[in-house]
Amino acid sequence: MLYELVGIARVGTMKEVRDIVRTMGEIIIKTGGVVRRVDWLGRQFLPNVIGKHQQLHFAGHHFTMLFDSSIKTQRDIYELLRVDARMVRVTRISSAKRRVEV
Repeated sequence: MLYELVGIARVGTMKEVRDIVRTMGEIIIKTGGVVRRVDWLGRQFLPNVIGKHQQLHFAGHHFTMLFDSSIKTQRDIYELLRVDARMVRVTRISSAKRRVEV
């Protein structure tokens, strides 16, 4: 099934963001999924201050990832990112009804 994951990583080095995306991609590929697209939307200020992992965040690195995987895999990725201290917010969108041209 096709999913889109939207994430906000804490402000830090781009290496942290690349590590997060690389880890997600490796998990998807190892379980038989396909990564369709990864977009980095830049470092942006957040509309509201977000408290996560006992820290206040005013800005973050925004990114999206479009991927095909099983339901179990996308749940595992979501749970992994929720507890990752480098992530401020993460959400997933099922894009099954949307046709994507690659």
